[in-house]
Amino acid sequence: MTSAQQRPVQNTDFEQSITVNASADRIFDYLSDVRNVPEYLPTVTHAEPQSEGRIRTQGHAGEHEYDSDGHFNIDRQRKKIEWGSDGESEYGGWMEVNEKGDQSEVKVHIHYAPPQEIKQHMEQQSPEHSFESAMNEGIGKTLESIKRICEGTGGKQEISPNQ
Repeated sequence: MTSAQQRPVQNTDFEQSITVNASADRIFDYLSDVRNVPEYLPTVTHAEPQSEGRIRTQGHAGEHEYDSDGHFNIDRQRKKIEWGSDGESEYGGWMEVNEKGDQSEVKVHIHYAPPQEIKQHMEQQSPEHSFESAMNEGIGKTLESIKRICEGTGGKQEISPNQ
């Protein structure tokens, strides 16, 4: 099993990638279908398309429940999806799929600047007691879920609560 490569860009920007044994077209078709979002994003329990380029997601992050509207833009030519929340938190990102011979690379970049109380809660719940480790765990679980689903070896990876 290939582990995800981590590269923090700054403390509110995070980027990771993973190699998947599947075609870029097949992976992108799966990722770009809004109805599949809850199958690979650890905190999302429900997602539905709204008007063109819009999405509504519901889920939970730790003990925090959310119901959020935002944009979900699909660029099929570049195999890139960009998203962001309309909420108070600065949350957005992009995911792109690139062909690498017989395999593909899935890369995720997230920008998230949560309010201080949410950031502190994330720190308390993370294995390393840091906002960065909480974000890296979530992105890593997302990428591992995508890999397992697209390779047919498993399903969604959940974020484990800190004991």
